[in-house]
Amino acid sequence: MAFFVVTFLGLVVGALLHSLLDRAPARRTRPRVVELWLLWFVAGGGVLSMLGGLSHIGPYAPEVADSIGFAHSAFQWEVGWADIAVGLIGFLSIWNRGSFMNAAVIAMTVLYWGDAIGHVMQLVAHGNTAPNNVWTIPTDILQPLVAVVLLLVHRRDQRSGLAAAVQ
Repeated sequence: MAFFVVTFLGLVVGALLHSLLDRAPARRTRPRVVELWLLWFVAGGGVLSMLGGLSHIGPYAPEVADSIGFAHSAFQWEVGWADIAVGLIGFLSIWNRGSFMNAAVIAMTVLYWGDAIGHVMQLVAHGNTAPNNVWTIPTDILQPLVAVVLLLVHRRDQRSGLAAAVQ
């Protein structure tokens, strides 16, 4: 439980501090703050996804599987690489904003919401109450949800010219 709460709060605290300490000319304007928060949830979340992926394929993969209530198998290897791939796309959005950011948010949303559905199915259908099965559900839902909302607001700001007006 603590891991998921701490990582989610890390994204929030990172975005908050970045917003407060930003030295860009457009600092503390709504478009700039939305952009920074979006970057933290997509790129910062990407780093967390890569770390999670490494845990699925690394030397402690059997212990990770046990903590989720799953058996260690070849599928864990595949999930690990999927987490790494989606995480890398998110991380690369630091330098590739436009439609690349859209792709990063779509990939994260599909992967994490699919994961959330799987964890809920394990909980309901099989009574899997393993800590890392249950406690990943809120972050698997909230992180992409926040990213989607921020991306929509960011794109709306860009269309309305707010972002260009403050730069």
